[in-house]
Amino acid sequence: MTSLSLTLLGWCITLSLSALAAAALWRPLLVLLGELCGTEQRSRFWTIWSVAMVMLVPLLTVSAMDLEGDAVQVLRGIIFYAVGGIVLALLGMGYAVWTRTPRPENNHGHYPEPVHPDVVAAIRREMP
Repeated sequence: MTSLSLTLLGWCITLSLSALAAAALWRPLLVLLGELCGTEQRSRFWTIWSVAMVMLVPLLTVSAMDLEGDAVQVLRGIIFYAVGGIVLALLGMGYAVWTRTPRPENNHGHYPEPVHPDVVAAIRREMP
């Protein structure tokens, strides 16, 4: 295979794997970010941002790899870097959510008041 066909194959595989991860995360992430952000607009923005990162980080990691060698080794490398990029994006998102999640020790042993149910209901109504 030519270098161009391997590159295009790598991008297609990467986008397919990333799209599966993004689709699986969309609804739970929208609800979680709705509770953390407090408004539907902020929740939607950060959900779209997160999905974009789940798509772009793996593309960048696969684009940076050397596509020389036999097709099987290149394919294994593409899948390795694609999954590694997805994991890297998820670790970044997980850390960002974890650092912004309220904890009881920050509030004298009590959790803060939950987000108003109308906000959560509005976000759930807007979910596809």
